[in-house]
Amino acid sequence: PLQVRGTGLGVIGVSKGAEVALAMATFLPQVVATVWINGTAYIHGTPLIYKDLHIPPIPYYGERLLFMEMGAMDNSAVFGDPRDPAYSASAIPVEKVRGKVLFIVGEADRSYNSKLFAELAMARMPAGSCRLLSYRGAGHLIEPPCSPLCSISRIRASPWLVLWGGEAQPHAKAQEHSWQEIIQFLKLHLGSVATTKL
Repeated sequence: PLQVRGTGLGVIGVSKGAEVALAMATFLPQVVATVWINGTAYIHGTPLIYKDLHIPPIPYYGERLLFMEMGAMDNSAVFGDPRDPAYSASAIPVEKVRGKVLFIVGEADRSYNSKLFAELAMARMPAGSCRLLSYRGAGHLIEPPCSPLCSISRIRASPWLVLWGGEAQPHAKAQEHSWQEIIQFLKLHLGSVATTKL
């Protein structure tokens, strides 16, 4: 049987998916609980278009790519500074969020400056609507417990290996702790369980 909780939706997003999840929390009233893992709070690369809404992107600056000894790409510097007034129109208007958001940050993230993005979003959000979990030594890809640390890998959008960061032991601890926090967060904000047969 499938378990359904309450009438609202919960959304979990990692990386670019966290950017999308935050936009969903902002514009879709049925999203009541959002887990944002190492994402941004600004639209990057391509515009966000939804109904009459159009949010322009902050461009990527490919000339800022760094290539490490292993030949892996460190893209943490390719994003324009979101605090630059020129990019204010690219901010996801998180002040409109009606549900709750759990921000999860790996402080050893080599893909995004995720902690900065989380802090910038939280500063604009309604009081009590969000919470931050920040993990020293954790990289970009914070996944469920027992998932191995993936500090470097290929992705479809890049011809090069991508550096995600993280140190094995603190990353594993972050995955264990954050998973329990995610479960509690979703239980709290999605309501009681109803069982249904599909």
